[in-house]
Amino acid sequence: MNDEVWSAIEADASAFDNLTTEAGSELSDLIRKCSELDKVVNSAEEDLKRLKKERDSYLYDFIPAKMQEVGMDKVEVDGNTISLKTYVNATLPKDPLQKDVAFAHLRDIGCEDFIKNEVKVSFGLKEDNMAKSIQADLEEKGLETTARTWVEPMTLKKLVKERMENNQEIDLEIFNAHIGTVAKIKGA
Repeated sequence: MNDEVWSAIEADASAFDNLTTEAGSELSDLIRKCSELDKVVNSAEEDLKRLKKERDSYLYDFIPAKMQEVGMDKVEVDGNTISLKTYVNATLPKDPLQKDVAFAHLRDIGCEDFIKNEVKVSFGLKEDNMAKSIQADLEEKGLETTARTWVEPMTLKKLVKERMENNQEIDLEIFNAHIGTVAKIKGA
């Protein structure tokens, strides 16, 4: 096994034989520039988050507080209107137990009509006929069904890659498949 490792290292090293000092320097410059741009993008994203938070402070806190302080709920200046509106933000809890409590509460207060339900059954490989049969049975009983048929994205990518590598038939256009090269840089 040690011989295999060393031959792989030697094979990988020979791939750089054609890399001149000048080309290596240019490649280094490109990688450095890409890293610098990553830092600028990350910084800009952080700045944008901060600015949105600051803007929201004005929209949800400062302006409404000042308008209420002076007894206004609407101001119009030169065709520009600022008015106070009530808003509601509500979400179901992420914790499954708390979510069950929330649903129970809605049922207890007579709001069960607002609860939506979706029942799914997953079928594995070689169960296509069973899936179609069960769907047909449900539709015969008057239940509206929806079905989803798919291939996982990573599985599809792997399939296309393997078929291409093995010179086997695959219609790239049907799958909007693109094959190319990308540089991935890890680290700072």
